[in-house]
Amino acid sequence: MPRTDWKEVVAPGEAAAHEQSAQRIAELQTRKSQRYGNGRALHRKGLICAPARFEVLPGLPAHAAQGLFAAPGRHDAQVRLSNGGVDVKRDAMPDIRGFAFRVMGLPKQPAALGGTTDHQDFSLINQTAFSFATSGPFFGLVGAAADGPKALLKWVFGSFGLWEGLKMLKRMKATFAKPFPGFAAQTFGSVLPVACGTHAVKWRLVPTNGKPAAAGVADWGEDFVNQLKAAPLVYELQGQFFEDERRTPIEDASVEWMEADAPFLTMGRLTVQAPPADEAWQREAEAGVYDPWQALAAHRPLGEVQRARKVAYFVSQQGRGVA
Repeated sequence: MPRTDWKEVVAPGEAAAHEQSAQRIAELQTRKSQRYGNGRALHRKGLICAPARFEVLPGLPAHAAQGLFAAPGRHDAQVRLSNGGVDVKRDAMPDIRGFAFRVMGLPKQPAALGGTTDHQDFSLINQTAFSFATSGPFFGLVGAAADGPKALLKWVFGSFGLWEGLKMLKRMKATFAKPFPGFAAQTFGSVLPVACGTHAVKWRLVPTNGKPAAAGVADWGEDFVNQLKAAPLVYELQGQFFEDERRTPIEDASVEWMEADAPFLTMGRLTVQAPPADEAWQREAEAGVYDPWQALAAHRPLGEVQRARKVAYFVSQQGRGVA
């Protein structure tokens, strides 16, 4: 049985820092929207949205059978695939890739943000850990990178010094140099923890029948849709549960929870279907909200980076007129 003695630690002045970071992101979003049209601050380039079904598997152990997973069943879902950057770039350019989905039509339950909700959002990327321990350096990096390579280098060395800055640039290069096999064949992770009842968990989405994209693919969305035309794409949603603060910390987002320390448990199955030909459906799905804080209270996001996301996501949603 995984342990439940995890804890969150809120630093003095954290809320004010999050508000400042969110305002910087809002300013960045406004500048980019003037260039590209109304859109998100991060993960601006949506590649494709698709309908799906999410199945909660039967026979889950008590620590996993919480919230969405309290009872087996099937629910409608919706998927959005994206490139992670603030700019709209060619798919061939290195980037973080995002796989978000919403499970809908749940019985009304207490919501993470108060009130009640009938849906649960998941936000995952093609990484196994967050780039920094806390949110401040991440927001600094995003802002500097948006202003170009010179601004990025100035920020890196100004923030971390020569030696640590060189090590950081090396890590960034390794991250973006990692081959991406396409959305049908890539494993995605939440990289940040959420609650699962009284437990804490990270999510992993593992493809079961997708094929790697052909070499030199120019459009990740097109590759995904072509595979969907042949057959629905199936993924297993797995949970990795908190064990202790050393190996599976809540507040240090940069630490990868190793599978040897915290095994994965398959809890659900996502089956993605080919998107309808209706362009209006695609536009509406793309404009929608996919936010880890749009969640059941039983699955509220945990840790400083998640608390920062709550503020930044809401400000971004306000900026594009959906909140």
